[in-house]
Amino acid sequence: MLGIMKEKIIFVFPGQGAQYVGMAKDIFSEFAVVRYAFEEIETITGRNIADICFNGPAQKLTMAENTSLATFAHSVAIARIIESEFAMPLYKIAYAMSGHSMGQYSALYCIGSMKIKDALNVLTARSTYMSMTNKDGGGMGAIVGLDRGGVEKALLASTGHGYAEIANHNACDQFIISGQNEALDAVLAAARHSGARVAKRLNISVPAHCALMSGAEKLLRKHLEKIEIAPPKTNWFSNQTGNVMSNPMDIKDALADQMTHGVRWLEIMENFPNYNITRAYELGPGRTLTGLINRANVGCTCSNTDTFSNVKNMLNELSAAIAHTL
Repeated sequence: MLGIMKEKIIFVFPGQGAQYVGMAKDIFSEFAVVRYAFEEIETITGRNIADICFNGPAQKLTMAENTSLATFAHSVAIARIIESEFAMPLYKIAYAMSGHSMGQYSALYCIGSMKIKDALNVLTARSTYMSMTNKDGGGMGAIVGLDRGGVEKALLASTGHGYAEIANHNACDQFIISGQNEALDAVLAAARHSGARVAKRLNISVPAHCALMSGAEKLLRKHLEKIEIAPPKTNWFSNQTGNVMSNPMDIKDALADQMTHGVRWLEIMENFPNYNITRAYELGPGRTLTGLINRANVGCTCSNTDTFSNVKNMLNELSAAIAHTL
C-alpha cells in the first residue's frame, strides 16, 4: 500500500490539436505494453491507429475520428507504461486526473470510470456526430496575448462572415475560438491587428465546443445513456465546472454539455492550490498542457511525456516519489 505521497500528483491528458505525425513511435518501439495497448485499440475499433499515428499523412490524422482515437491511444499507452513499471493502476498513484476536451475520456478510462471499449465507442460516436453536424465547414483557432475584452472585440469582425465564439479559456491571455471558416479567418485577422502575439488556425477539422454542435450534443447525450460510468477512483476535474466531480450522472451530463460549451481549463489549474497539487505529468502527444500549467503560476510544475526520453525521466521521478511513501 502507498502511504502519503511526497507530492500530490495530477495526470493530465491532452485533446484534439496536440496530435502530430510520428506520435508514440519511439515508445511503441521500446515498450511491449505500448504495442499491446495499440493492438487492443485496433481490435476494438477496427482501425490501424498505430499506422495513422506513425505515418499519417497529416490530413488523415487530423480527421476528427482519427485524431481522437490516436490521442487516446497515445495517452493510454503512456499510462500503461507507468502501471507496468509500478504494478498498480494509475489511479493509485494519482491524487487527481483531468483531460482537456476529448482528453476527458482518456482520464475517465485511466481513473477507473469507463471501460476501454466504452471509451472508444463514445469517442468514435462523438467524432461522427461532430462531423455530421459540421455541414457548413468550420474549425478552431487560437488567440494568445489578448484579454477577454480584446477577444470579444475581435469576434465582432465575424459579422457578415458567419458564426464564431470563444470556446475554451486556457490561460489568462489564451483563448480558443470556434466557428465557421470565413468567420474564423476574419476574427483571427482582427486579433492580429489588435496586437495578439498568436492568432492562428488549429489542426482541428470541426468547430467544437460551440453552439454549432447543438445537434451533436443531443446525439451524444442519448448515446451516453447506454454507457456505464462508475465513480472516479480518485479526484477527477471536470471541464464543465473546473472542479472535482464524482457523480456518474453528473459526469454524463458534463460530457454531453461539452459539445456546446467551452473547456474551463484556467479554472481547473487555479484549483490546484486548493487541493495542494504540486506536480503534474501530461500523458499524450505534445506539451500544450505542460506549457499552460507551468505558466499559470499555481504552485504546480508539469512535464510532458510524449517521447521515450521524457517517459524515462518521469518514471525515475515517480520511482523516487513512490519509494518515499513505502
